[in-house]
Amino acid sequence: MSATWPATSTIIFLALLLTACGGGGGGGSDRQQPPEPITEPQEPAPQEPEPQEPQEPETPAPQSSSFTLSGSLEPAASLLVDSDVNDIFADFADNNSPQTAQELPNIVTLQGFASAVAANTSPSLSRFARSTDRDDYFRARLQAGQVVQLQVVDAQTSEFFFQTSNDLDLYMIESGSDTPLSSTDTAEYEQLVVPSTGDYFINVYAYDGLSKYVLRLLPPGSAAASSQTVSQDNFVDGEAIVRYRSGNPAARSSSNKASRPQRVLLANNTSVLARNFNAKAQPQNDFERRRQTLIDIKHLRLQGDVAYAEPNYIRQPLRVPDDPGYNWQWHYPAINLPQAWDLALAETASPAPIVAVLDTGVYLAHPDFAGQLVDGYDFISLPSISRDGDGIDSNPDDPGDSATRGQSSWHGTHVAGTVAAANNNGSGVAGVSWGAKVMPMRVLGDGGGTTYDIIQGAFWAAGLSNDSGTVPARRADVINMSLGGGSYSAAEEDAFRRVRDAGVIIVAAAGNEATSLPSYPAAYDGVVSVSAVTFNNALAYYSNFGSSIDVAAPGGDARRDLNRDGNPDGVYSTYVDDQSGSRRPSYMFEQGTSMAAPHVAGVVALMKAAYPELTPAQFDQLLTAGDLTEDLGASGRDNSFGYGLIDASKAVRAALALANGGEAPELPVQLSASPAELQFNQTTSASLSVSNIGGGSPSVTVQDDASWLSLTPSAVDGQGLGRYNAVVNAAGLADGFYNAEVTITPSSGNALTVPVYLVIGSQQVEGELTQHYVLLLDRSGNTTVSSEAVEADGSFRFTNVAPGEYRISAGTDMDVDSFICTPAETCGAYPALGAEQIIEVTDSDISGLNFLVRVVAGGGVDAETQQSQSASTPAEGLQR
Repeated sequence: MSATWPATSTIIFLALLLTACGGGGGGGSDRQQPPEPITEPQEPAPQEPEPQEPQEPETPAPQSSSFTLSGSLEPAASLLVDSDVNDIFADFADNNSPQTAQELPNIVTLQGFASAVAANTSPSLSRFARSTDRDDYFRARLQAGQVVQLQVVDAQTSEFFFQTSNDLDLYMIESGSDTPLSSTDTAEYEQLVVPSTGDYFINVYAYDGLSKYVLRLLPPGSAAASSQTVSQDNFVDGEAIVRYRSGNPAARSSSNKASRPQRVLLANNTSVLARNFNAKAQPQNDFERRRQTLIDIKHLRLQGDVAYAEPNYIRQPLRVPDDPGYNWQWHYPAINLPQAWDLALAETASPAPIVAVLDTGVYLAHPDFAGQLVDGYDFISLPSISRDGDGIDSNPDDPGDSATRGQSSWHGTHVAGTVAAANNNGSGVAGVSWGAKVMPMRVLGDGGGTTYDIIQGAFWAAGLSNDSGTVPARRADVINMSLGGGSYSAAEEDAFRRVRDAGVIIVAAAGNEATSLPSYPAAYDGVVSVSAVTFNNALAYYSNFGSSIDVAAPGGDARRDLNRDGNPDGVYSTYVDDQSGSRRPSYMFEQGTSMAAPHVAGVVALMKAAYPELTPAQFDQLLTAGDLTEDLGASGRDNSFGYGLIDASKAVRAALALANGGEAPELPVQLSASPAELQFNQTTSASLSVSNIGGGSPSVTVQDDASWLSLTPSAVDGQGLGRYNAVVNAAGLADGFYNAEVTITPSSGNALTVPVYLVIGSQQVEGELTQHYVLLLDRSGNTTVSSEAVEADGSFRFTNVAPGEYRISAGTDMDVDSFICTPAETCGAYPALGAEQIIEVTDSDISGLNFLVRVVAGGGVDAETQQSQSASTPAEGLQR
């Protein structure tokens, strides 16, 4: 059956159809020109027709009503894509395990997607509509000092007036290791610094929600401030150190426990495990098991009644393995000990200063400790590492930290002998502090010790509440810790702050990794960090260095015999011989910052003998003023020796001055540089400003240590303070990374070091394209005229385009939210993002509409992109 439509209705219907199609999609049919308007019929006035000459009919020229626009996309350099994003049309390769890890170059920007929940979108469009993408694994060869940065782009999102948190975490593990480095914050950024050159697996893990992300592998020197949720040390599987807030039932169960951390067995916390094991029934390997411990700890940390939760780190004795030792206590004259002994003997002090040695314990029967010990304690809580068959007890005797004869370290015995072995007893060796007493504290066992046990030992030594329920008759004056590791611990930092507040001066070894990365506990504020020097007062090859170093002391170098006494240049002290199967007193040469730290602890004990009221703050003031040290290296403080080599004679004189009514000196000059480091990548010059933000009026000199770097004054005053130009001459340098230092030395006070980083040549790779979508927009950029999927080679084509004025934009939609050009997606526009041009279609096809796509900035991911984004690209992106 047919129907007759009035002419007016037909026109209205066609107009509605054109309106409905005009803002949307396809472009798959010819567009019609709008019809002429209809008017009411008029009765024509009668007229006589005029005669006309006959004419040949004109043949109209053929005209096309639509045209084709075409071009191609090019990815930014070093831009790669996660191989399993949510867009089902994107190329796919599984990267959910280390075995299928996606290979990356070592300088790259990668856009990706991860989810702990199903995307809950159309299965015809989304790869993870009904499943999760919890793990993305990548593999790269990385250089020490490089930065691995993860930006969680959708960390906070709003939808229907609700705020949603999406949380991704960053893990990294060196090939062949089973201890992950981790950054498990809840903020937008996670970041790790590569500790040593090697092959690494990088794991982006979806803890909660779903998010796009940007993963960046950056050159050395790109590190921002490190998050305190970074873990890079070994720890006890299935355990956490937790401090509950007041009011929590666990805290209320014991009033003493409310103010101090507790050890929690995660295996008993089934709610945590159940929540996080939804990806796999059980961890499949050592890495997954250790990662699960970190996941469970994060879950605890996010509970409102928890002040902090962290791994129970395993700290190691800080000595270099297989070190044969050194010469008969050459290290004492090196710090002017005989002169200090002449000034004030610790044995005359009453009561004698007490130095707590938190270590493997002490061989109590060693004759050089006769009369030198006060009561101590054993805080090793794990029988599996204690080697004495039980948990904590009042016996700090060291049974050895190895079941194999001759393989135990006897580390605490060696350290304690340096502090206070008996003097003038006609045998053995001498201790630094002569008549001071050692409080032996056992916190390290077979394979090291945990942060929790170390904290308990420190609390006991300081006379604070602890798990033993007891305290010593008199607290220690000084604590020595020749132990450490690379992971920050809030529990440790809080504990040592409380110990320092109790009046105890804390000394710790800086570490033996020959790195500037911080080692804890030495790097905590309020802890005296000690680096090691050799016989000729050079920084020992193994010693850590950097901004946390406070002072240096002899640690030795067992590879050398510079004093030609027939022994290697190590530190000589008390030891144990167990080759026969039973312990016998002995002596040994050892090297390490572990051996350096007790020199400083012993000197502090000498100072306490001369001035018992010495406080940690007074010690700090004397140290920073140079009153306790012999300056080494650059004038004033430097990153190798801190404020210099400990000088026992000067230290005792300074303590005696305080005892006689003298005041601690004012704080010295403090230099500042802006920026704090110089980076040269695509530039060859930079500006460096030097100022004094402390007291005094020093003049300064500025020097660099690289042949390719030069500094010249630009706007400086008569004291050398002001602005300098730094210029790089890269001629003859091979492609790669280069490091240098600028040293700013004042006429008085502490020197300042500014790191310099240079990248030569292209460290980039060609970028790659995943599935992109290109939009043909109207002149305003607010209405999408047509949308097309880009071909695999980056080409695109719009057909049947009516004459008019247009814009073109393109981008990815990895999370399949129907928007392109959102943060972490790639985005581009013709001819360039931020410099869009109107494309005028008149009477012909247009080709060559080529342009670049790059990752969209979000919170500073890509400053170049952020600056170039146009107002025509709204923050919420473009709907495709």
